[in-house]
Amino acid sequence: MRIPGRAVVAQSHGLQRFMLLLGIGLIVFFVVLAIFAPWLAPYDFNQVRGDDGALFGTQQPPSADHWFGTTVGGADVLSRVIYGARTAVEVIVLAVVISAVVGVPLGLVSGYVGGWLDRVLVLVMDALYSFPSLLLAIVVSIVVAGGSSGALGGIASAAISITVIFIPQYYRVIRNATLSVKSEPYVDSAKVVGVRTPRILRRHVLSNVSQTLPVIATLNASEAILMLAALGFLGFGIEPSAAAEWGYDLNKAMPDATNGIWWTGTFPGLAIVLVVLGVTLLGESLNDITNPLLRARAADGGASELEVELADDVAPTEVEADVDAAPVAASDGHRQRTVLSLSDLRITFGTDAGQVVAVDGVGFDVAPGEVVAIVGESGSGKSVTSRAVMGLLPNTAKVSGSAVLHTEDTSERELIGMAPTQLRPIRGDEISMIFQEPGTALDPVRTVGWQLVEAIRAHRDVSRSEARERAIELLEAVGLPDPQQRVDYYPHQLSGGQKQRVVIAIAIACDPDVIVADEPTTALDVTVQAAILELLLDLRDRLGTAIVLITHNMGVVADIADRVVVMYRGSIVEQAPVDQLFAAPAHPYTRALLGAVPRLGLTAETSRGPAPLQDAPVVLDLEDIVVEFPGGWGEPVFRAVDQVSLQVHRGEVLGLVGESGSGKSTLGRTAVGLQQPTSGIVRVGGEVVSGLSDAELRPFRSRFGFVFQDPAASLNPRMSILDCIAEPLRVHTDMTDAQVTEKVRSLLDSVELPRDFAERFPHELSGGQRQRINLARALALDPDLLIADEPTSALDVSVQARVLELFVELQQRLQFACLFITHDLAVVDTLANRVAVMQKGRLVELGPREQVLRNPTQDYTRSLIAAVPVPDPAEQRRRRAARGDLLTGA
Repeated sequence: MRIPGRAVVAQSHGLQRFMLLLGIGLIVFFVVLAIFAPWLAPYDFNQVRGDDGALFGTQQPPSADHWFGTTVGGADVLSRVIYGARTAVEVIVLAVVISAVVGVPLGLVSGYVGGWLDRVLVLVMDALYSFPSLLLAIVVSIVVAGGSSGALGGIASAAISITVIFIPQYYRVIRNATLSVKSEPYVDSAKVVGVRTPRILRRHVLSNVSQTLPVIATLNASEAILMLAALGFLGFGIEPSAAAEWGYDLNKAMPDATNGIWWTGTFPGLAIVLVVLGVTLLGESLNDITNPLLRARAADGGASELEVELADDVAPTEVEADVDAAPVAASDGHRQRTVLSLSDLRITFGTDAGQVVAVDGVGFDVAPGEVVAIVGESGSGKSVTSRAVMGLLPNTAKVSGSAVLHTEDTSERELIGMAPTQLRPIRGDEISMIFQEPGTALDPVRTVGWQLVEAIRAHRDVSRSEARERAIELLEAVGLPDPQQRVDYYPHQLSGGQKQRVVIAIAIACDPDVIVADEPTTALDVTVQAAILELLLDLRDRLGTAIVLITHNMGVVADIADRVVVMYRGSIVEQAPVDQLFAAPAHPYTRALLGAVPRLGLTAETSRGPAPLQDAPVVLDLEDIVVEFPGGWGEPVFRAVDQVSLQVHRGEVLGLVGESGSGKSTLGRTAVGLQQPTSGIVRVGGEVVSGLSDAELRPFRSRFGFVFQDPAASLNPRMSILDCIAEPLRVHTDMTDAQVTEKVRSLLDSVELPRDFAERFPHELSGGQRQRINLARALALDPDLLIADEPTSALDVSVQARVLELFVELQQRLQFACLFITHDLAVVDTLANRVAVMQKGRLVELGPREQVLRNPTQDYTRSLIAAVPVPDPAEQRRRRAARGDLLTGA
């Protein structure tokens, strides 16, 4: 993160700002001493006589003539301290710069290239790191100095001896960061368009790993001054006659300390302490300020696709009016009592840009055994509301209003304002939460059984063995296979659906009255999602638990909700029983939200998909593709794609569907050369592209584009929108900068974005806008083939709908062949001509959309279709009854 100095200070607060300013002040003070030493020092650092030729006298105490006194050799202490600052600054700058210049490129190349070069460099750096730092510096100093007594040679040898210690530090940090960054989608995006490795390293990798360099440099600077002082103290530093050095002065002052001569050692020692303090304070402050996890930012304020469409239709007062008129009723029209009541809930966040209102005046009730769905687009305040009830918001949040928990003994407790110690016995026992991402909700270094036992014993006075038995019962209750064995599994040994079942088991461990389920099925395949929804309904029926379901999936809402609360920009705009809301939505936002949902079951007449060209040539031809990955120690290879053959014609959209792990994305990456097949042939436009090196494949890169799943991760955050879209043009054409800029602006026009977006950066755009940028970049060179890998799964339904419309418009106009990879069958039904179904690496069904989605021949395809929830409560109840035992546990 490259932050100007004024912005750094502006982003600090309180004690942190004091530490930062103190550190900067100390560093500036010593840098000024170093630069102006000949003018600031009363005498030369080795001078022992005055202008009149008289000796200064040895070990003279501080006086008007010698403010810091004199040394045992008769030199002025103040002058030696000032000239010592010059030596220290020169050595620090040289050591840090040389270390970075050597260590950073080595770390970049080693982490990115890998292979034997990486292994050799790791061994060398580890060998250097294994030596005691001071001993290594002494050895290098002796070797490098070579008897040199000049100031330049002495300073250079001291800097190099310290550099040898620092190079492994830079190497390790940059290498590890590179290993992480090189797998980011924006790096793959650069590879797809044929960007050469040096440019990838410079523009995409280094720019995103260099944010740690200022922190490392400041901390290494403090180490450098201490190492320099240690070398000088031991007699291995700079020749005393060549330059003043604080460590040498401390060594000579040691005998003085026992004789009451305090000034000869105090002032050099104090100088070392102050330099180290200044650099350390700066380094620690930069670490806090540049760490995004420790800072509060305001949202970018960008309006969603749906908000823009509704801007002229929804007046500000209309939202408030609908909230007041919103019905609050259960599916039967009344409730005997409520278990959770929210009223006038307001949540604000303190950010760098001021106060941001996230939730404003929210209120609703939840009855025992009722499923209340809270829906709305990202940023509407759904998750923030649930976290406020659980007391899980950060310290930057301010919460007002009421959230009352009603228990069976009719007691009422106000949750808002409760201290953490008061909330602790309530969380997990009376109200619990199912988090969106089970992989991050579970502790990776603890078994699932340990985590279940911990949840049980936190609220029940039982022995560990009794808690373990209860844990096994819970895992069996949520349908986890072989619970006696899997209770000792770690989270990484379970699939996504199994981990979500464990999270649910933890949530119900103490039979809570309320379960808050925050997007519990977002990351799951349709079959796993259906099984999880069945499980939640079963828990509701057996335990009478109230469920607050937070989701943007309207099919899930239609499947299991009794009542729906619609949120828009932090406020409730509508509440209604689920059948009423879907049949007759009252608010324009609700109507637009439901209208944007893709629906499974379209006819050929209602499909928006393109009509394929007659006798169109084959653009992508995959023949008997096999992709294998090496297994772990003692394990066989894993076959991700197994003998898959398919073709995509010009002007055609082929939808590739299947569950996670079926091999869809691997096949797509193989098609564009991001993954080489173990066997088989890939042809693009009749030419074989499989088995080619990056250099041989580069001329073909202009013929295909790739749209990645995550619109944020596939754009380099350090590059402007102009540079992101222009990259393929600069790689494959000879356009001038002016021509490239004009082409980018025309591409922005084609994806319906303002031309001035070219000067923005990815974080300034919404999710839908970022995905449009990805689409524009993928189409910059008018490719013959486009691979779209889950391009809409991370988007809200309204944004998804507009991106799909735009995609169809562009495809019909440009007539590129498209392999559209997704697990959303409703999206496939919207735009595909043909559908290919993959299961466990194999192609199990392939045919026209109408045939595959209306009359599938395979049980696996039928189970996928049966698992898709449709946004129609009546139809979903019919589908639930009709599918019977077609779905199996996931």
